[in-house]
Amino acid sequence: MEQNSIIPIFFSVNDAYVPYLSVALNSLKTNASKKYYYLIHILNDDISASNRKRLLRFSEKDFKIEFIPLTETMESIKGVSKLKGHQFEAFSSPTIYFRLFIPVLFPQYDKAIYLDSDIVVPGDISKLWETELEGNLIGACADYSIQHIAPFMHYIDTYVGVDHKNYVNSGVLLMNLKHLREVDIAGRFISWMQKYRFEAVAPDQDYINALCWNSIKYLDPSWDTMPSDAMPRIVSPQIIHFNLDTKPWLNEWSMYHDVFWEYALCCGYEKEIIQRRDAFLKDPLQREKYENAIAGLIKLAAKLSEKKTSFNSIISSRKEFRLCS
Repeated sequence: MEQNSIIPIFFSVNDAYVPYLSVALNSLKTNASKKYYYLIHILNDDISASNRKRLLRFSEKDFKIEFIPLTETMESIKGVSKLKGHQFEAFSSPTIYFRLFIPVLFPQYDKAIYLDSDIVVPGDISKLWETELEGNLIGACADYSIQHIAPFMHYIDTYVGVDHKNYVNSGVLLMNLKHLREVDIAGRFISWMQKYRFEAVAPDQDYINALCWNSIKYLDPSWDTMPSDAMPRIVSPQIIHFNLDTKPWLNEWSMYHDVFWEYALCCGYEKEIIQRRDAFLKDPLQREKYENAIAGLIKLAAKLSEKKTSFNSIISSRKEFRLCS
């Protein structure tokens, strides 16, 4: 098979998120053009043998699934071991950072798609693949889910150091891997982590915005459609991204929830997803904990906005820190 007929797609997930990944895979496979061969790389740190077996039901001749345990693989990357015990491991899972290492770990590819697992793909993913990056490092959509939250907007402008109107969401990325290797995004990220130990509201996303600013191809919003009261419903979403508190398995009101359930009810994990949703809705403590987590992010944004040392302050004094000025 010729190399240009392969579309490499990456997910980064832990065992707890496998049921939602199955929804993403179901929708992706159902709607993808048959003229391409899809190689699905599932980057993970703890997917159980039983879950791997269940997900492989989606794997067939032109839609191959591979599991890549990255905890050990990433140890081979120079500098990663020094991040142990650092903010790198301070979150629910270090899988959020895996996308930053795709260029160095997969030198056989010059281009790839990265997707979060809290999505559905009612569109044809090959249309995203065919988008020309025009020399930019990444293709991504502006994150309009934060455009109505004043502390987040202020944080992005003052702490991350980019215009909040053009701050992109890292859950859907069209990646120019060749160019990202040339500018050494992995090495730059490790260096920043070691030297400055930035706190961040959205760690991987803030780093990607700060590093790749001025080299981003802005995609049509339909490729990262985020449920938001601040935006009208998109008529023909290509990818729906249930970020923040809009996840259909945590509530019954989420915009586009009907599209999610269209694929969730035949994904192989429908019983688990429904059970989790019902348990969450019936447990006020779980709902309160989740609401507090979102409120905590808003408070963190306000706190960090007042700090003197930030992505913005370092970049302002040393322009070369950006991958493309």
